[in-house]
Amino acid sequence: MKNFAGYVFVALALALAGCKQEPPPGVYVEISLNNDTDIDKYVVFNPNINTIEECEAGFAASLPGVMANLPQAIPKNSTATGWKCSLKDPTKKNDAASEPPRSSRAAG
Repeated sequence: MKNFAGYVFVALALALAGCKQEPPPGVYVEISLNNDTDIDKYVVFNPNINTIEECEAGFAASLPGVMANLPQAIPKNSTATGWKCSLKDPTKKNDAASEPPRSSRAAG
């Protein structure tokens, strides 16, 4: 009986070790801001876009809506000076440092 419990424990440990938590599908967009405060970036996550190419093609049209609905902590007179699409969260410095953003655009 001890051997059976040991095998079950080992099998369970191996099964859990194989379960790597994957990041959610979607694209992060880091918006560069210009305002009177020291807040110079704002990051949004869009789960409906799964590739950098989709982000590049469609985010310019979404930017005015994002800027119109900024959180209260960001001044309403902020202007976007550019944006970058990334598959990794740019707020997590350890992950973001290993891979540069895949695209960068100036706001226009």
